[in-house]
Amino acid sequence: MSDNRNIFTNKLDFDSPSMQCKVFDRLAVQNPLGKTQFYCLELSAGNTFDFGFCRKENVQSLLREVLTVVNMKVLRGSYERIMIPSVPCSLWVKQARKYDPKTVIMWLENSLELTEEYKESLLRLYKQGMKFAVRVDAMGEIPTNSEVLSCIDYVLVDAAKPQEYADILSSLKKNNKNLKTIGFKDTCSIFNFAINEASNFDYVLGMVQSELIKYDGVRPKWQHDMLRLFAQLYSSFYDIKEVGEIVAQYPLMGTAMKKLMSSKALTALTLRSKTKNQMLAENQSLTQNDLRNYLVISVAFNLFTLTDKKISDINHLPFDMRNINYEPFIQALVFGKIVDFMGQDLCDDISAPQAFISGFMRYCHVFLHDTEKATFSEFPLDAVSSCFKEGGGEQLGKIIRTLSLLFEHKVAEALELAYEEGMELYKDKIYNYISQAFLWADTVLKALDIAQNSAESA
Repeated sequence: MSDNRNIFTNKLDFDSPSMQCKVFDRLAVQNPLGKTQFYCLELSAGNTFDFGFCRKENVQSLLREVLTVVNMKVLRGSYERIMIPSVPCSLWVKQARKYDPKTVIMWLENSLELTEEYKESLLRLYKQGMKFAVRVDAMGEIPTNSEVLSCIDYVLVDAAKPQEYADILSSLKKNNKNLKTIGFKDTCSIFNFAINEASNFDYVLGMVQSELIKYDGVRPKWQHDMLRLFAQLYSSFYDIKEVGEIVAQYPLMGTAMKKLMSSKALTALTLRSKTKNQMLAENQSLTQNDLRNYLVISVAFNLFTLTDKKISDINHLPFDMRNINYEPFIQALVFGKIVDFMGQDLCDDISAPQAFISGFMRYCHVFLHDTEKATFSEFPLDAVSSCFKEGGGEQLGKIIRTLSLLFEHKVAEALELAYEEGMELYKDKIYNYISQAFLWADTVLKALDIAQNSAESA
């Protein structure tokens, strides 16, 4: 009787939120040129919004629910590996067949105590193809064990103190000439590093600021066309014939729209992401609002790509779409979809349809390769920009500002704002939104045939 009770208790513990591992966010690891090399997951226990390492007690959930075959394909993107902050416990070894160690870079927990279990697991995982990373200022017992130290392939360095650890890094590189440095910051924003900051490291955690376009006089007409079209789509007051004429002038936009509309996988996922009430009301088919959102994505794709080409032309450089860093565009898709999910739950019938476009347009300045100030001072963007400003956009604005704080790692401020606005942040729902948003964004990218730089360039 006692044994059965213990089994039941253990199952209850495993199913409790504190034992669950959830994906809080996914950050790009880029080289100083702004080319993504792989992604790094930010993880949380299921009952918190704190982000960081997957603790030993959460590894079971991580392996069972996060690192599934489908999730790994989505979270890794087109890259060979993904970085996961965790501890090298024996469970990683026992379940190695389920996730493939060759696809993982484990970011070791700060000041890791090398227990026999951790040491043995780390060495076995390294032989199976896993790579390891550690913070240079939190290596714990690792430097005292030459066998374990030789397994370290990446060292994370506080971007504010690159010179402080120069001697240590030099010593580590003598033992491992292939050791790579990854700069990191405690803060997080759309662009985390300026180009000159990133140049101090082999890679950086977060996006490198893309080159801004330099204007010779006024903004080009084709950019004005895109901004005006954004405004028309946002307001829902647009002439479909006029939109068709604009699309006809930009083959890239027209092709993108056709690809999105013809993707069966995207259609199925878009329908599946609707609430039950929406599904009943809309008879399980794409609506005008769905098609408008596809068009918004197509406009942004066109604007982002043509502006990148313009910068190449200004610098007299060859242009190839395969070399474009679409990372900001991907982040815009994910953020817009999370806002869309929350909007369906919290907004009325008037503002809920505006949720995706409003969240997506939070990144409009990166589509233009321009500053945020210059972009949102444009007259056509007056209405949508109110959602990003304090006090603007009512319920939808509150959602966007709260989520912006959350994903900029300002968790306490996000929770305070939500409390002040009387908005409940249900953790299980938000983690579900995040997971669905990554899957949906990945499906959009596949529909658009956006080829990210492969891991071969890493």
